[in-house]
Order: sequence, then C-alpha cells, then structure tokens
Amino acid sequence: MTTNVRRVVHELTHHEGRDALQQKFLFAGVEAAAVADVLLTAPLVGDGSVFGNRPGAEQDRTATSRALRGFSPAPGFRFDVDLASRGEGVFVVRFSQPGRSVPYLEGDLLWTITDEAGGAVFDEQINSDRALRSVSMPLAGTRPSLRRWIFFRVGHKQVMAGATKNIAAILDGRSG
Repeated sequence: MTTNVRRVVHELTHHEGRDALQQKFLFAGVEAAAVADVLLTAPLVGDGSVFGNRPGAEQDRTATSRALRGFSPAPGFRFDVDLASRGEGVFVVRFSQPGRSVPYLEGDLLWTITDEAGGAVFDEQINSDRALRSVSMPLAGTRPSLRRWIFFRVGHKQVMAGATKNIAAILDGRSG
C-alpha cells in the first residue's frame, strides 16, 4: 500500500513582530505513532531518509532526541538541527548556526503529530502563539535577512513537502 500525504494547511502570517508559519500535512490511513517513530528512528539524511541526500551528519542520538550537524537544505543555508520529543507526538526542533557570528536563523519550532479522522496530521508551528507557548526561543535572527525571508516564504515549504513525502516512503517500506 502506498501512503498518501498531502499538505492541508499552509499559512504565513506575522505574530509578535515576527514571521509565523503553520503547515499541516495529512498522512492518509496512518497512525500518528508511526510518523513519530520515523522521526525518532529513520535516517535524517542520505538514501531512504527524512530529508534526502543533503549535506549533514547525524550525532548525539538518544531514544527521545537526535542531532544533525551541518545540515544544508539548499546552497547558502546551513544549520545544526536538534530534534527532541516532548511527549507523545510532540517535538521541539531547534535550529542553530554556531559557525556564524551573526546567525540569520536560530530558535525553535514545534511539530505535533495527532490521530485525526482519515489519518495522522503532522502540524508544524513556527512563531505562532501555540508554538511560542511550547518552545524556549522563537525562530528568528539578530537582524533583517534575505535568507530568513526566503526560508519562510519559499524554502521551508519546499523542504517540508519533500520531507513528508520521504516520511511516507519510509512508512511504506516499513509496512511491506
């Protein structure tokens, strides 16, 4: 069986003076626990991974957290990414740029995966009221940045479309 995933919400707004982004993806006929398990156990980069063949090296993995160093979703963008489970289907993802004296993008975003009618819903919240109640630091930078503008308006939307398709393919491989 092929897992179908589709974006059901994409909303770019402003909240508390920052860009805010909400995206939701529906994994038809899938349980939330299966999607959460992929996030904690599947490779993050490389063949058959969540983010595909992109630069980055996985490090510091536990049963509830993962770290990806030097992740580059596109040329000119490089981050360290830390993913931590905060309970059933709740993840905080931290972006940092320790190699830059002036980071253009650092802070946290929130992923929740829930069982809803029709399948699992992967809900991403960045700088929304809901996200800011759950994370330690908004996802921002120290000054205006074209790269951050691109991230919010184009880049992250594309990366997450690819990542959710990859998660669906991983789920297919696990069910076969």
